[in-house]
Amino acid sequence: MLVLYKRSVQKIFLFILLVILSIGLFNYLVDPYGYKSRNEKFIKNLTMFNKPHVSAARINSQGEFYLIGSSRMARVSPQIIESITGKKTHNVKIDGATLPENLFLARKVKEQDKFFIFSFDAFSSNKTREKYEEIQNRTKLYKNEFETTISFTKYFNSDITLRSIQHLIKYYKKEDFNKQFLDENSRFTGFNLNAALVENGISNNKGKSNFSNFESYSPDLIIQLANLATKDDIFIILPKHHLYYSLFSEYQGIEEKYLNSISLLVSNTDAQVWSFYGENKITKNENNFIDNGWHFKPEVSNIIFNEVLSKNLKTNESSSVFLVNKENLEQYLNAIKIK
Repeated sequence: MLVLYKRSVQKIFLFILLVILSIGLFNYLVDPYGYKSRNEKFIKNLTMFNKPHVSAARINSQGEFYLIGSSRMARVSPQIIESITGKKTHNVKIDGATLPENLFLARKVKEQDKFFIFSFDAFSSNKTREKYEEIQNRTKLYKNEFETTISFTKYFNSDITLRSIQHLIKYYKKEDFNKQFLDENSRFTGFNLNAALVENGISNNKGKSNFSNFESYSPDLIIQLANLATKDDIFIILPKHHLYYSLFSEYQGIEEKYLNSISLLVSNTDAQVWSFYGENKITKNENNFIDNGWHFKPEVSNIIFNEVLSKNLKTNESSSVFLVNKENLEQYLNAIKIK
């Protein structure tokens, strides 16, 4: 009787083990988050769905460039970077990211001897946002995930299994891999200055919004980030609708505080710093933006990164981007300040 019981237990154990291995193999072959390859993957999985365990898995996967930033970076496909540079690229953005969270990811990237494209954004540069409980909890989740994650376990969780099943359903329904970006590209902008003021809290220091009580991070933190980067890393100041820059100049001293942070970054880094800040062809075209000018449309990221990464780039008066360095920093700051 005891022998039969042991055999039954062994069979159950082997069955469970076989099921687990089968699920892992299934997730490995479908690879919905693009850990192995970004080819024939739904763009929403590569850019929009980013969670602590996904970011940890991506940084522990084969890659050379990592896209770090907030929701603006969610409109950037890693496939664009790969097509221009030929380098394997992953997107590890965090919606509503803070500067310390992005610095944490940048450190993890550099620990792997890899490189980053880092969105140095005014939104993420507001220290006040750290007081929000959801951000505090999220930061803990990211740190815990990187402390406990094991590389091979990235294919063994319910989240990736669900995403793999969804991938197959969409695939057999012949849904376009780029549907998320196509939908956003077709959206009407409808920029409204007053709505932008209210939504982002720029004109007041009350409430829970992007720019309430704008406070810069300490110079030490920015210098840490600057020193972390090497010459092959890239900082990028992504575009917003140009009227935001007028608001930054008028309210809470945001322009001065943010430009001081940019100055610190440029003065202390060996990395390239590319800026789309201010009035230019991209920021003045309302059709380039959605969400009251807060997010650029995904199609604009093609223009952005072709300008930044093209080997034959020549910066000139007609270009929307400015390569900022120690030598031209003062010229750059004077050019973009609202007079």
